[in-house]
Amino acid sequence: MDKIKVSVARCESYDKENVGPALGKCLGLLGNFKDIIKPDKKILIKPNLLSPNVPEKAITTHPLFVEEVIRKIVEITNQPENIILADSCVPILSYTESGLKKLYEATGMINLPERTGIILNYDNRHAKISVKDGIAVKQFDAILPAAQADIIINLPKFKTHNLTISTGAVKNMFGVIPGMSKPGFHALFFDISMFCNMLIDIVTAVKPQLTIMDGILGMEGEGPGNGGKPRKTNLILASTDCFALDNIASNIMGLSEEKNPILIEAMKRHIMGASINNIELIGGVLSDLRINDFILPSTRKEISKNFFAGFLMNIAKNNLNPYPKIDRKKCRGESCKTCKKVCPPLAISDDANDSNALIFDYKKCIRCFCCSEVCPEGAIDNKYTFLGNLIVNRYGLGGKNKESK
Repeated sequence: MDKIKVSVARCESYDKENVGPALGKCLGLLGNFKDIIKPDKKILIKPNLLSPNVPEKAITTHPLFVEEVIRKIVEITNQPENIILADSCVPILSYTESGLKKLYEATGMINLPERTGIILNYDNRHAKISVKDGIAVKQFDAILPAAQADIIINLPKFKTHNLTISTGAVKNMFGVIPGMSKPGFHALFFDISMFCNMLIDIVTAVKPQLTIMDGILGMEGEGPGNGGKPRKTNLILASTDCFALDNIASNIMGLSEEKNPILIEAMKRHIMGASINNIELIGGVLSDLRINDFILPSTRKEISKNFFAGFLMNIAKNNLNPYPKIDRKKCRGESCKTCKKVCPPLAISDDANDSNALIFDYKKCIRCFCCSEVCPEGAIDNKYTFLGNLIVNRYGLGGKNKESK
């Protein structure tokens, strides 16, 4: 059985003189770029435009990285007019023409049409996509460019995520879900295994033909939003298989596939890229690439199901799982309320004792961390109760911060 190829190249900075050659090397190692990119085809560029933030925060795919990918495509097709860039961010902005314009401006994408000749998507229509073998969903509404594309080029960011621990190729395709539909998915699939199966259903239905990961400036800690911290990781990764690329990327972070929630579910579904044994890494050696002191999010510290059994686990879970907590020194309160607007189970409300403050109803909270993800100030931390902190941290039952494999 042929192994799935994942290529990697070093890149030190977002200078055209560095990104262009490094990208060319990474795609050259993969070997089939010219076979994937075909003239006269509608090509969707799908970056990670999670929220309206500047590229230096490492929350979104860097615009120079996107531009250089576009240039590589145009070198083959000479048809920039057939390339459209599209994404749907978290509902901090509306999925409308004005909301998309603000997103493109903030993330540095707004000038790409002038620089490359491509199209930025302002069409907020969507279309249904069926999932033949879906476990969590059988069909879903996707943004129109994703539904109409002949070829999808997936451009995720190398970063952490406080729900799925790492986020990359698979999770980036959640961006095809339009606007305010995203919180509904979090509310419906609050169980982490079903949430991950939903992501797998989406990516297997949309089928991006190529994924190129921007790992030049990555994110560690409490990602994927403003709670995370940018970190130079100096990498570009590419593969035709989303799962294989995520497997290598999370292993570089120090998160093996056996601890990656998305890959755990993918293994159950016998998806080849979920197993490191089915992957051929080209351009580097995993042990040399691994970042030994990379900081994973606090949600990484999960209690083993063998520690408590049955009903005792159900009683203990709210004490042993992390929960979102507002840092009132950072929170802008009344002038923002972004977290309240996007909370799927409506667990955030105004504080009756302080008109400029918000409070959580933890009985309603489903621990999806959408609030932390969208907070523009990075004011929502993930905390443990006294009991949870004692068990997870003092007694080490949440696992080690760093893994060796």
